[in-house]
Amino acid sequence: MKTLTQYSIDNLQLIQPSLWKREYQLRTAGTVLLTMTYPKFFSSNAIVEGFGETWELQKPSFWKSDLEIKKKENQLPFAKFKTEKLGRGGTFELPNGERIEYVFKIWKSINELYSHQKVKLISFQRVSWWKTSLRVVVEHESELIEKNPWIIMVVYYLMQERRQHSSGAAV
Repeated sequence: MKTLTQYSIDNLQLIQPSLWKREYQLRTAGTVLLTMTYPKFFSSNAIVEGFGETWELQKPSFWKSDLEIKKKENQLPFAKFKTEKLGRGGTFELPNGERIEYVFKIWKSINELYSHQKVKLISFQRVSWWKTSLRVVVEHESELIEKNPWIIMVVYYLMQERRQHSSGAAV
């Protein structure tokens, strides 16, 4: 099975295939690498599938924007996303004390992932304002991203959530 970095040579895109379904896909030309779906219509919990694995994203509290990530069959989370103040990104806390930082800058419309050593790993670039579509660019190879490809879909989840809150409408 190819890794995410091997697919990154191709054009990686995050899209919503149908406007009527809460399903999102990370694709290359003709291949779906990851999917994110919401099992219930009004649920904030999501399921990410790809690379032979399934992960669940869930909010531990209605009052916080933090997320917990667990494997489908497990009860306890193995990773967390902690939001920064004012919603300007946050930190993925991974097993073994590893971290990946998510940076969001509203005025420049920047969404990027950085290693703990401040090396840019992935950037997300909006393709169109009218369609739900983003170009995903792997800037630097990372073993952490290879082991945790679900992080890309969590960033998209956070972007969709921010978009819903700013417009006041469901996407």
